[in-house]
Amino acid sequence: MKKDAIEFIKNFFRALSANVTRILFTLILTLLLPKILGEQEYGMWQLYLFYVTYACYNSFGWSEGIYLKYGGQDYYKLDKKVIAGQVWGLGIYEVLLTFTVGFFAMTFAPDSMKSYVLMLAFLSAGLDNVRYMLQFLLQCTNRIKEYARIVMVERVLFFSLAILFVLIGSRDYAAFIYSEIVARILSLIYAVYICRDVIFVKMSSFKELTKEAKYLISCGFKLSFANLASQLIIGIVRFAVEWEWGTVVFGKISLTLSMSNMLITCLAAVSVVLFPVLRRMDSEKLKSMYPVMRMVLTVPLYALLLIYIPFRDILVLWLPQYEASLRYLAILFPIFIYEVRTTILNNTYLNTYRKEKYILYVNVVTVLISLCITVVTVGLFKSLDLAVASIVLLVMLKCLLTEIWLRKIVGGGVLKETLQELVLTVVFIVSGWYIGDYRGTAIYAVLYVGYLLLNKKEIVEKFSHLKSIIGAK
Repeated sequence: MKKDAIEFIKNFFRALSANVTRILFTLILTLLLPKILGEQEYGMWQLYLFYVTYACYNSFGWSEGIYLKYGGQDYYKLDKKVIAGQVWGLGIYEVLLTFTVGFFAMTFAPDSMKSYVLMLAFLSAGLDNVRYMLQFLLQCTNRIKEYARIVMVERVLFFSLAILFVLIGSRDYAAFIYSEIVARILSLIYAVYICRDVIFVKMSSFKELTKEAKYLISCGFKLSFANLASQLIIGIVRFAVEWEWGTVVFGKISLTLSMSNMLITCLAAVSVVLFPVLRRMDSEKLKSMYPVMRMVLTVPLYALLLIYIPFRDILVLWLPQYEASLRYLAILFPIFIYEVRTTILNNTYLNTYRKEKYILYVNVVTVLISLCITVVTVGLFKSLDLAVASIVLLVMLKCLLTEIWLRKIVGGGVLKETLQELVLTVVFIVSGWYIGDYRGTAIYAVLYVGYLLLNKKEIVEKFSHLKSIIGAK
């Protein structure tokens, strides 16, 4: 077996183990917090997470620039004098920004509770951004073992502190926010320790550091803004839900989305190790690998939809007060298929080809469509069902558009696969929404088996090709 293949597998399982640990802790807390917190308290916790999601984009692509510029390089050959200045510069910027936002939020915001949550969100995001820069540096230079440790430490600390508050009887959402902030402080300290040979060195001149910062932001801005736009696709709908139906309904819908997002987080381990490997491949091999990776991802992802009914029933037993909102899982559950393929495969490939502008174009277009649809579903029809259904349609559209752009580079068509996958998704949603029991699962299972039989030859070829690559001498 090739040395590179062995290293890839090791790195994959390192990243996967970190993400599996993260997903297990997240799952426990996702199930536990709505159980012990009141609906209003849980809604505020979800609002904090919502704010953090967007506050993390305040660095305008600074960290993403590190990821793009140094992807595939040797960590020990980096110009550490320049990188040290970027880390310190980002840290100072985040401190100043957090104080500024906190001052304005507490002074001028009309809702004191939401302004307090906003201030804490920016503090948490600032800590995250500095740690992300170090994690990106480790990830893009293929130091996946250290990257995985940092991810693991942050989640273990947060989980431990959160469970401690649960055990002492705390039912205040703020206690869990404090737990996350403390965990991020300590994990940042750990990341600094791992990257101490980069951070604690004599830095280049201010002029050189400023020049480098401008270059990194110019590189990473498109990717960062594309990611922000990607978040806004669903975020606009969620914001409208909170605006129209309040924090309690917002929290319930967010809980349902969290179930699908956990699978996305777990499978993101693939993209962590895939990017530096792809950056080192020649163009022809990259093109030939794409249809293989697409098939290898798609087949098992659609199989995961078979667990929907038992998964939903367990959630209803555990959280009976959320039964009405959990029925939306029938619509939202397939999101992970399209998000995983967009994030892990399409975007990773486009970043490898340095075509992040295509990601930006797709996400901006989809955001505009999201805005228009939200105006109609929420503003005009006042329909929560339509608003939720629009989420999966938007995610599917984003996946299809990124794939169309990517196919222009790697070649091949998308019509046959797209139509087959669309039929699978629609049948799953319709059977889950209107039948909603094991009869619906049986209908989907029959169709899925038919899909496997119809594409048997191609599936076997793609999996055999992947096996030959991994097992090549």
